[in-house]
Amino acid sequence: MDDNRIRILRDEPVNKAINKLAAPAIVGMLVMAVYNFVDTIFVSWVDPIAPSATQIVLPVMLIASAIGLSLGVGGASYISRLLGMNNKSKAEKVAATVIFFGAIFGVLATIFNYIFMEDIFSFFGATPEIMDLTIEYGQYILFGYIFMILSMILNNCLRSEGSAKYSMIGMGIGALLNIILDPIFIFGFNWGIAGAAIATTLSNAVSVLILISFYIRKKTMLKIKMKNISSEKDIYIEVLKVGAPTFFKQLLFSFSMKLLNNTATDYGGEDLLSTFSIVIKTITLPSYIIFGFGQGFQPVAGYNYGADKPKRVLDSFKYTLKVTTIVMVSTAFIFSIFGFLILKLFQTTSIIEEYSILALRYSSIGLLFLGIINTVTIFFQALGKGIKAMLMSVARQGFFFIPIILITPRYLGIDGIMLSQSFANILTLILAVILVIPYLRTKGIEKLFIKSHKI
Repeated sequence: MDDNRIRILRDEPVNKAINKLAAPAIVGMLVMAVYNFVDTIFVSWVDPIAPSATQIVLPVMLIASAIGLSLGVGGASYISRLLGMNNKSKAEKVAATVIFFGAIFGVLATIFNYIFMEDIFSFFGATPEIMDLTIEYGQYILFGYIFMILSMILNNCLRSEGSAKYSMIGMGIGALLNIILDPIFIFGFNWGIAGAAIATTLSNAVSVLILISFYIRKKTMLKIKMKNISSEKDIYIEVLKVGAPTFFKQLLFSFSMKLLNNTATDYGGEDLLSTFSIVIKTITLPSYIIFGFGQGFQPVAGYNYGADKPKRVLDSFKYTLKVTTIVMVSTAFIFSIFGFLILKLFQTTSIIEEYSILALRYSSIGLLFLGIINTVTIFFQALGKGIKAMLMSVARQGFFFIPIILITPRYLGIDGIMLSQSFANILTLILAVILVIPYLRTKGIEKLFIKSHKI
């Protein structure tokens, strides 16, 4: 197996290999981040309070992410290691299996969500004042659950074999279509906030069709066939070992957003809820850059771990850590000083504008450490170290954020709500340093290989 994509993973200097794989992932994710950002701008132009409805639907969407990313990340980690061991046939079984179950879970989740829609939105913070607005937007988002799940799985499977360019094309076209359709549906067809949701679902569907087409047209290294859907026990174990931390991370993220929504509503009403919708979409822009860079790092680290090359694993980790830290420190500075100019793109009330400027500055503190946190998490995922990956994944949005969001507002009020994520990031940074220190030298990586280099 000497495909050019494998030569990149195996032979290219790690910085060049990561850059080649990360560039299309970053472009694709940035386009998605820009879409989310622009989408919220359009929604705010419908009504300054309308972003509060999208903030209620966000944690429901994160449940789709929990399913899609757990199968996608778990499958991608195992695929990369299998390719490193020159076991292409089993890698194809893994890909087919996670795609199949993603489709099944997508259908079941959609049915469940429609049956209990109003109860679900109420659980995640919708007040009677914004319930109609939330349903108007959320019902069309729920309809596209299966597309959200499948797009995440397909993207990760493509990246795991080094086909990051195809992933970028699928994500990029879908997101660009969304940006184009938003103003047409919202203002041209006068569908309001529902138009934004319809554009999202339709664009996700197009993305999935494009991503699947690469497999159908045999543009990929791996072939996806129904007969490869497997019942082999070790496939499920390996996928879940790495995917479970991602699942719980996203699930905890969803639950933490529920707590954030409820707390924001209690202390600042729909104005503060809209504020968090705006600020979260804004900080997503730089966050997606490092997430994309991490997706270039993951297959390089996973493949070379499978190929028994500890120095390349360590070098790829150090390079990713350096780049992502520089990006996030620079971003935190820009947001702190010039963030108010970005926020002027949104249609807001005076109180929402005041809240948003302050929340963005507070959030910038936490952004300083996000590059380190993300790199360490992906490092353990790539190597199949499920327990450490689990700890990193659930700490930031679970163990740390949940008690912080429950406690700090009691003493700091609205400031405490805005600072909660930054406090959680600082504690997660400490955990990351403790967990990764033993592997910061080649000898530490080699010891890891000796102890557990088995699939």
